[in-house]
Amino acid sequence: MRKTGENSRVSSQHNRGLILKLIATGQCHSRIELAKETELTKMTITNIVSEFRSNGIVVEAEERPNDVRGRNPITVEISQGAPKIIGVLLNTTYCEAVLCDLGLQILKRQKVTFDQGLTESKLVEEICALIDEMLQDEKDIFGIGVASMGPMNINTGKILNPPDFYGIQNVQLADQLRDRYQYPVFMDCDSNSAALAEALYGAGRKEHDFVYLGIGDRIGSGVITQGDLFRNSKGYAPEVGHVCIRPHGTTCTCGNQGCLQSYAGIKTVLDKLKKATGEDLSFHEFCERCSDEKVDTILTEMMDDLFIALVSSINILHPESIVLGDEGVHLPDKYLEYLENQINTHKFVQGQTNITVKHAGFLKDAQLVGAACNVILQVFKGSLSFQVK
Repeated sequence: MRKTGENSRVSSQHNRGLILKLIATGQCHSRIELAKETELTKMTITNIVSEFRSNGIVVEAEERPNDVRGRNPITVEISQGAPKIIGVLLNTTYCEAVLCDLGLQILKRQKVTFDQGLTESKLVEEICALIDEMLQDEKDIFGIGVASMGPMNINTGKILNPPDFYGIQNVQLADQLRDRYQYPVFMDCDSNSAALAEALYGAGRKEHDFVYLGIGDRIGSGVITQGDLFRNSKGYAPEVGHVCIRPHGTTCTCGNQGCLQSYAGIKTVLDKLKKATGEDLSFHEFCERCSDEKVDTILTEMMDDLFIALVSSINILHPESIVLGDEGVHLPDKYLEYLENQINTHKFVQGQTNITVKHAGFLKDAQLVGAACNVILQVFKGSLSFQVK
């Protein structure tokens, strides 16, 4: 997104979206700050904020302390009565829905676990039941956002052929939801959605370029470049999890050999940890016991596998940071520091800036709130109406 406003009638929607973004994400708290950040005139800021107030989108609240003489600026905040957003996260084993406000605060959430023998019609039925539950509390919403496991076609909102998903393939989910509901529907893959949430509100908010890596049984990725989510014309998401790190290695669920996911995916790592220790613990619990030499060795090997794939991506993308999400948020800091050192030692461009490795700001909820961000992004672009119905 463009970072400054434009003083022209043609760009009025862009200006409105930008101002709403700065308020909702907490980057600006007053008209003065908004004018400074956007480089718009004070009159333009006043007119847009006044329009938002009359439409119930924002409110002006208590004064903020001011060290200089004169009247303290009035804060501008998102109104509690502003339209909300529904987000739906679709995984291979469950579906979860969330109702959020424009500040990405979770107001309500509900989850359903799939039964064996799931069919396409039952899948859509389960998703709609969750959406209906969200709509019981709030019918004034901007839209419905969906974050789905891949592979999927982002352009068409079509789930293609996810491995181990009850044989369900080629589901035109976005269109089915549009047919059922009166609200706009925006759909993306889960890791793209998580990257978007981290870029707008989370760990990547102050950065222009980063790679989000969701480490679960699947390893998904999303790329933020020059402040925007990377998308190509074909509608497919980046797949760092399927970068080959061992030619002729283990066969992956995708059918290829040596993919990162086959070595650093949580299921594989857990199998190694359980076999080495003889204990049946969760990944989180093993991470808490990283002082155990056997656990430490396996987690360090996991970092080595991640670094091989990430260095290849870094040499192409040159990000400022790597953001680890999903089960990756449980990794203790020493492994992030190890991974960071390996990356910076082996990346091509040396002697300039170091790439940081950090946990997702939304931790394991990044994909879930990211689903809502698929709608919020369109609001911030000025593509959706700001009026309260």
